[in-house]
Amino acid sequence: MATIRQEIVIAAINRAAALVDPNIQNNLEKQHVFRIATVLAEKSLTKDEKSIAVKIFNRDFDYHKIMFNQGTKRICENCHDECLATLYCGCSEIYTAVWIDRPYTEWDLKEK
Repeated sequence: MATIRQEIVIAAINRAAALVDPNIQNNLEKQHVFRIATVLAEKSLTKDEKSIAVKIFNRDFDYHKIMFNQGTKRICENCHDECLATLYCGCSEIYTAVWIDRPYTEWDLKEK
C-alpha cells in the first residue's frame, strides 16, 4: 500500500462535503452518492487515498442514518433484523436505546 497523504485526503473529503447542494442532494443517500462521486473524480488522489475517503464516507453515512433514523433499511445477514446500518450488526439498537437510571455498560447482541 502506498503512503497515504492524510492532509490531502481530509481536504478532498471537506471539499466534497462543501460542494453538496441541499436543494439538489436533498436526502442523506443522495448526499452520500454525490460525495463519493466527487472524491472518485478527484485527480489529485491515488486509488488508495480514494479508498480511504470512501471508507470514511461509508462510516459517516451509517452514523448519520442511525442518528437521524433516515434511509433505506436492510435485512442484516447476521441477526436477520431490519436495520439502517450497513457496516455494523445491531448498531442501530445501540444508538437508539433509551437508558433509564444507569449508564450504558455492556451490549450483548444475543440478548438485545
